[in-house]
Amino acid sequence: YAPSNYQSLITNHIEYLLADFENLPDLEHYKHIMKIVKPAATIMLARQKEGELEVLLLKRNKALKFAGGVWVFPGGKVEQEEIETTNSDIEAAKLAAARETKEEANVDINPNELLFFSHWTTPIIEPRRYATWFFFGDISGKSLNVKIDDSEIKDHLWISPQAALDRFADGKLVMMPPTFVSLQRIRKCSTIQEAREELTKTNPFFILPNLQIHNQNMYCLYEGDAGFESGDIHATGPRHRLFGNMIKGDFVFEYKDCEEVLPINGGMHL
Repeated sequence: YAPSNYQSLITNHIEYLLADFENLPDLEHYKHIMKIVKPAATIMLARQKEGELEVLLLKRNKALKFAGGVWVFPGGKVEQEEIETTNSDIEAAKLAAARETKEEANVDINPNELLFFSHWTTPIIEPRRYATWFFFGDISGKSLNVKIDDSEIKDHLWISPQAALDRFADGKLVMMPPTFVSLQRIRKCSTIQEAREELTKTNPFFILPNLQIHNQNMYCLYEGDAGFESGDIHATGPRHRLFGNMIKGDFVFEYKDCEEVLPINGGMHL
């Protein structure tokens, strides 16, 4: 589901979300930085092993400015050359996703075999922002030798979606909301086919969260939530949000009374 006003949401919310930053020494520069959204791509890479579905997670170096120490899917920025040599944004994103997966994990993937299932744009309030294409890729049966660079990527892990969510809940894996939601969506799947069926039940979701911080908790408000437009986490009405503490691993996905908007996790929080 792609909201009809998706592209205009950034400018519609910019003044509201900047209300708390009026005392910054260079507000105009900060506004400019926040409006810059770089294209990126990532792959939820999966395999079937001993009757179980596993995905590849990579741990980013703690020293990195963006998502340091966080477990992610392989991926990165779309290069200008990839944009110029393809006919569409999604084609460029597929090339970038495959290239980054090779660079970060030494895994070869055919871009043409990737399944697009969601698109996440970093909240407006964040200084480093990306518009990221999320793909699903199957490498079952292929000879693999995952090799990380030990620089940007410090560790890797093959793990079932549910086990990854359990480790997150125990505080053993740190994840950002897009990774959490993507894993949650396929947590009940035990085969590649089941995962593909789940991810294609709906059109790809285009997601631009309204991010709010309250009492050290993060609230990601999604379209359909009563507070999505205003940023008011206490607004009465429908709920479509993820909230909790990323470090403590206590995310809660809430969805109710949204008649026209589907849950971005496919309802798999239940």
